[in-house]
Amino acid sequence: MNNIFSLKYLFTFLFFFPILISQTIYAEETDSLLVKDTESIRIDSIKISGNDITEEFIVLRELTFHAGETVTGKILRFNRERVFSLRLFNRVEFIIQNEQNKNILEIHLYESWYFYPLPFLRAHNGDIKKATYGINFLYKNFRGRNETLRAMVGFGYDPSYSIYYDNPALSFKNDIGFTFGIAYSKINNRSKAAENIIGDEFQYKIFSQTISFSKRINQFNIAFLSLGFNYIEAPFSKKGITASGERIDRLMYGGISYIYDSRDLKQYSENGLYTFLHYSHKGFGINDISYNNFEIDFRGYRKLFEQLSSKWRFVYRRTFGKLVPFYDYSYLGYGERVRGHYNDIREGKGYLLTSLELSYPVVKDWNLSFKLPLLPESLTSARIGIYLSGFIDAGDTFNDSDSFSINHFYSGYGFGITLLFLPYNAVRFEYAFNELGRGEFTIGTGFSF
Repeated sequence: MNNIFSLKYLFTFLFFFPILISQTIYAEETDSLLVKDTESIRIDSIKISGNDITEEFIVLRELTFHAGETVTGKILRFNRERVFSLRLFNRVEFIIQNEQNKNILEIHLYESWYFYPLPFLRAHNGDIKKATYGINFLYKNFRGRNETLRAMVGFGYDPSYSIYYDNPALSFKNDIGFTFGIAYSKINNRSKAAENIIGDEFQYKIFSQTISFSKRINQFNIAFLSLGFNYIEAPFSKKGITASGERIDRLMYGGISYIYDSRDLKQYSENGLYTFLHYSHKGFGINDISYNNFEIDFRGYRKLFEQLSSKWRFVYRRTFGKLVPFYDYSYLGYGERVRGHYNDIREGKGYLLTSLELSYPVVKDWNLSFKLPLLPESLTSARIGIYLSGFIDAGDTFNDSDSFSINHFYSGYGFGITLLFLPYNAVRFEYAFNELGRGEFTIGTGFSF
């Protein structure tokens, strides 16, 4: 009965929402480029306008061409999407002006609102009685250099407090970035195996701090070096509950990462590749702690024909070493999920997850703006998209002794609608079936991948 009600709710929303927005908000096409995809044009100079706060180099470093080069309309549109992907602007226009037989590319920016509090509510395993709630204070681009400062306070089931600072252009000339984070939390144990050992639920107290430096090789390639320290306190002294077997783990860690990103619009791509590689070592043998973590996340995006596009994902995580504590196991059903098994928890020393998705725009790339009293237009404007999608997910967790078999995977398939409110976020309404035909309706924020 609940699944039937959810389906009716989703179909009603799909039918009435496009009608509703067409009656309530003003829309305008975003494409200001008149150059055709295959047409070539020489860009003699570049100027930036509308950037009251943002430094020019933050925009120019995203371009794959320089003044004096010849480009096609396709390249111009790709670069416009990359600038928009900075998530600093409600709208980006590339306008070609011809003055004295010179082609001037004007990049006109509509800056977004940069400081806002974001309330959140997370229900553990779908149980509202085990909800974590709080507020996330976000200050973006506060010196015009694409810097982010975030402070988060959470209460309820998993209370936490954190401060995070990111500067992707600490040294602009050398393309060096810097990130720093510090956090304190009380996290309920996620591992069923650990709960069976102890015989009851329990919490970890965790204090962590991390520092990271990045090297931007070019527009598509970035390398990272990270160092950090974790203080993890459990109510018991037992091997596996902690890595040392003592009640408290104090562990240093170091890691390296690499990102390749050739996507057009990073939030909701139609073309390009994304690859994330990460390796870290934890403990360095101090207090008999020594284990490793390896991750790979590969995503591909391609337009199939006309407006229909596809995307696929392969993600693999593995922890290995002397003794991997339960708090650092790999889980499906928390951050990563198989749709159709949204609240099914699986755990192991590693997991593998695959996804395939097709999407088609009902509304694509509209600039919508509300004019409200006392509120700046930067706060009431956004680039809107409405996409229908169909998807298939499959994945599983595993341990060292497990033999790999695709027959052990659990899977799901379904359809949904994604509402884009760029550069800010997205809302997804999805209905998924598992391999047994059981359906579930979910509402979530963020992008599927």
